[in-house]
Amino acid sequence: MRRNFIPWFLVLVMLGGLGCSVGTLLVRAPTPTPQPTRTPRPTFTFTPNWTPTRMPTATATPTQTPTETPIPTDTATPTLVPQEVSEPEEPVELPPQDTPTPEPPTATPTPPYPFTTEVFVFDTQGALETRVTAYVVEVFDASTGHFKDLWDYQIKLIDPMGGEHLSNMSGGKNHTVGPGLGNDRWFNTEVKFSPYTPGHYKAWLIKDGVQQSPVVEFDMSPSPTQYVHIDFLLKH
Repeated sequence: MRRNFIPWFLVLVMLGGLGCSVGTLLVRAPTPTPQPTRTPRPTFTFTPNWTPTRMPTATATPTQTPTETPIPTDTATPTLVPQEVSEPEEPVELPPQDTPTPEPPTATPTPPYPFTTEVFVFDTQGALETRVTAYVVEVFDASTGHFKDLWDYQIKLIDPMGGEHLSNMSGGKNHTVGPGLGNDRWFNTEVKFSPYTPGHYKAWLIKDGVQQSPVVEFDMSPSPTQYVHIDFLLKH
């Protein structure tokens, strides 16, 4: 017990001595004069790979070119008068005009045909049929009666009502003889139909449908009854 007390006592004595020494030193040391403190400047630290902040690009506004206004010569200001919209006028009916009568067409010249014609009208004293005979011949010498009968020709006959009639083909030879048959004529083709029809007729000679003679016109009377004979002559 006593041994433990001695060390602790020594420690306390030493601490007391040290405290006196420190207090003495603090009292003896001179008070330092305060110096102004300089504010340290911030040190710039370089940062590698610095990316600048992008500033927006200003868009240039297009400048409008001023339009030159023409200076009017007349200084007076024109006065605009409102125009009235007129209603559409009703169409005026023109009086009918006379249609000009066209001039008759120029007659077409008759083409030359190889055959000439001679027409004979005879009384028949009978009303059984309408009859037209024809003699189609080639004439070499009429004074001596040198003729040649021609074959395969026909008469085309148009009656008063516009009906068409064709004769048989020409060929051979016959003649009109006997009571009531009129004058005796040779013929090699004929047209006949019933009943007897008076009126105006037209006839011409054809071969293979082609006209070979001029058109001949004649009339058959209601009374007395008649028949017609035509000579179609191919003359040299």
